[in-house]
Amino acid sequence: MIELLVVVAIIGILSAIGIVAYRGFIENTKEKQAQTGLQSIYLAQVEYRSINKIYYVASGGCGDQTSNLNNGLFGGDVTLNNDNYRYCISGSSNAFTANAYSKFGGKNFWIKNTNQKSW
Repeated sequence: MIELLVVVAIIGILSAIGIVAYRGFIENTKEKQAQTGLQSIYLAQVEYRSINKIYYVASGGCGDQTSNLNNGLFGGDVTLNNDNYRYCISGSSNAFTANAYSKFGGKNFWIKNTNQKSW
């Protein structure tokens, strides 16, 4: 009986360690997804400017512009996903800053038209 209790205790300890590590992996994945989204915005902005001679700036303040960016900048393709981060672009037709704000208190990221990044 004691052996069974020891085995159950060991399994409990290992599962607790595993859950903590798993949460760290999930958070890292969400951050990488936000960074990739911002890099996609940067590349799309470079292409948009080469065609239109100005940068794309979504209308309104810097709230959740994810659907506007998918439609206006990515031509209707669902490139950005706002499950964990909300995306917005601020600036003018000559310079921009794209932001990814965490919806759940994680890290926030940005990228500028000069390809300067916060990560």
